[in-house]
Amino acid sequence: MMMSQHFRKNFWIGLSLLCGGMASFTFSIHLTIVPYLLSKNLLNPLSSSLLYTASIAAITVYFYLFAYVFCISGIWFGVIRKRKNAVLISIALTIPAACLLGDHLLNGLLDSFVISRFRLWNGFYFILGCCLYFASYLLEKDPEARRSKRRAAFLFSAAILWAFSTDFLGFKTLRLEQWQFQLESNNAWKNNVFVVLGLVLGILYFTLRYGFLGIKLRIERERLNSSMRALTLGVSILNHSIKNEIQKISYLAEKTGDYIHAGQSAKSQQTLEQVQIVASHLLNMVSRIKDKADEIELEEMEFDISELIASVTAPIKPQLEGRSIVLQELIELNGTLRCDPTHLKETLSNLLQNALDVIPERNGYLSIHVYTVNKHLLIKVADNGCGIPKEQQSKIFEPFYTTKKNTLSFGLGLSYCASVMQKHKGNIRILESETGKGTVIGLSFPLNRFTSASKSKRYMDWIPSSTTRRINRF
Repeated sequence: MMMSQHFRKNFWIGLSLLCGGMASFTFSIHLTIVPYLLSKNLLNPLSSSLLYTASIAAITVYFYLFAYVFCISGIWFGVIRKRKNAVLISIALTIPAACLLGDHLLNGLLDSFVISRFRLWNGFYFILGCCLYFASYLLEKDPEARRSKRRAAFLFSAAILWAFSTDFLGFKTLRLEQWQFQLESNNAWKNNVFVVLGLVLGILYFTLRYGFLGIKLRIERERLNSSMRALTLGVSILNHSIKNEIQKISYLAEKTGDYIHAGQSAKSQQTLEQVQIVASHLLNMVSRIKDKADEIELEEMEFDISELIASVTAPIKPQLEGRSIVLQELIELNGTLRCDPTHLKETLSNLLQNALDVIPERNGYLSIHVYTVNKHLLIKVADNGCGIPKEQQSKIFEPFYTTKKNTLSFGLGLSYCASVMQKHKGNIRILESETGKGTVIGLSFPLNRFTSASKSKRYMDWIPSSTTRRINRF
C-alpha cells in the first residue's frame, strides 16, 4: 500500500531528527557511556567492539546522510504537489549523496573523516532543504496549515543552520579510536546540547499550544472518534433526523394550505412535491441507520453537485417566505462527487437548518458556495446569524453538546456531520465565526472524489417576493 502524503512528510521529518541526533549519540558513547561502563568494570571486548562500531556508523550517517535526508523532507513537506515530480527530484538528489557515501566506504578509513570532502554538498542540501520548507509555508493557502508550516520552517531552519556552522564549517577532521577521538575544530559543537534542548522544548511548546505538523489535529480527531465509538448513536441520530424532517414537512404543509386558500394551485403542487421529497429522504434515513449502531456505513455513488445543492435548498425556501432572507447559491464547478448522497444531504440540511434558526427575521442572509481550493473540494455554508463564541467553537462537534436553548435540541446534528465527513475522508470545521455577525462552516472533500464535467459557474440569489430591502451580507 502506498504511503499517504501526510505519512511521507512526517516519515522524512522524523528521519531527519533521527539522523541529526547521530553525532550526539557518537560523542555520548565516547564521552559518557564508555567512561561509565569502564568505571563499573562492565565493558568487555565484545560490548566494546559493538559500541565502537555503533559510534562509527552513527557519525557516518550524520556526516553523509543527515543533510540529504533533511533536504528530502523539505520536498515532501508539501511544496511539490505532484507525487511523481517529488519522487523524480528525490531520486536525482540521491545520486550525489550515494556517491559521497560510497567513496567513503570504499576508501578503507571508516573511522576517519575529512570534512572538506563533503562540506559543500552538505551545505547545498541544507540550504535547499531550508528553501523548500519556506517555499511550502509561503505557498500554503489554508490558514491553519500555513501557521503550522511557518513554525516548522523557522524552527527547523534555525537548528539546521546552527548544526551546519558548528559541525560542518567548524570541524576540519575527526578520527575515532577506542576509546578516544582526535578532533580539529573551533569547539563550537560543545554548545550543541543547548541547541538540541531548545529544539525539543520548542517542538513541545508548539505542539501543546498550537499543534505541530498536524499532531494536535490528529489528537482531536482520535478524541472525537473515541467519543463516537462510545455512543450508540444510531437511534439518537434517527430521532434528530425525524425532528428536522418533521419541521420541514410542517412548514411545507402550512405553505400548501396558504397557497390553496389563495387559489395558487401551481405553487401548492410544487410544495406538495417537496413534501414527497422530504418524506422519501426520511424513509431512506430510517432504512439506512441500524438499530443501536455506532458506525455510519456509506453507500457511495457519483452524484451531481448541482442536484445535491438543489435537493437541500429547495425544501427550505418556503421557510424564507415573509422573513426577508436572501438565499444565495454559488456553484463554481460542474460535475459529480463520489459520496453517499443520503448522508451528505442530511449533513447539509443540518447546517442550513442550524443557520435558519439563528438568522435574523429581517435582512437575513444564507449562502452555500461550492468551489475547489488546493487539492480539496469545499462546500461552504455561511450566515449572518448570532455567531458562535470562541470558547464554544472547539466543542460544537462533540456529541450531545448544544448551544441551543430549546428542549428539542439534542446536540447530535454537528457530531453526526463530523462523523459523515470523516467517513468521506474529509472534514468539517468552522472557517469563520464572530459573535453578532455570523458563521462560516466548511465541508472539505479530497479533490479525487470530484469528477469534472466542464468548466462552469452558476450563481443564483433566491429572494422571497416580499423582500425589497438591501441585505447586509456576512
